[in-house]
Amino acid sequence: MDVPAHFHFRHRRLVEFADTDLAGIVHFANFFRYVESAEHAFFRSLGFKVHTADGATHQGWPRLEVSCKYLKPARFEQTLEVCLRIEELRTTSLRYGFWIFAADGTERPLLATGVFSIVHVELDAHARTLRKAPIPPDLRARLDSLIAPAA
Repeated sequence: MDVPAHFHFRHRRLVEFADTDLAGIVHFANFFRYVESAEHAFFRSLGFKVHTADGATHQGWPRLEVSCKYLKPARFEQTLEVCLRIEELRTTSLRYGFWIFAADGTERPLLATGVFSIVHVELDAHARTLRKAPIPPDLRARLDSLIAPAA
């Protein structure tokens, strides 16, 4: 399993009891919640939000595609580190890879890996229409600066 040497964002999270089954193992769907939580923290770290509302216009990032390969179970009270890496940045969309590690010990086993593809949209609240929209220039500049090749 290839793990990149560099991530654009890292986010830690403790597995809570409500995330698990009777055996104390995290339900598979919660891995997506962990990645989404990391994604929101990533946007905040750049000075932006995943969802914004300005008068009648709302902007957001719905999913186009998600996938996850589960390698090992996550367990109750385990500290996880969700790492994000931008894989592709287009005019209206963004695809990033994610890697979820157990961060309790020195070994840091990889528990899951996958991809999220998201698209920037605007919702006109009056017309109730949703349409793709270019990534705002200031956010685009921040994202571009993260993925620029090292000199």
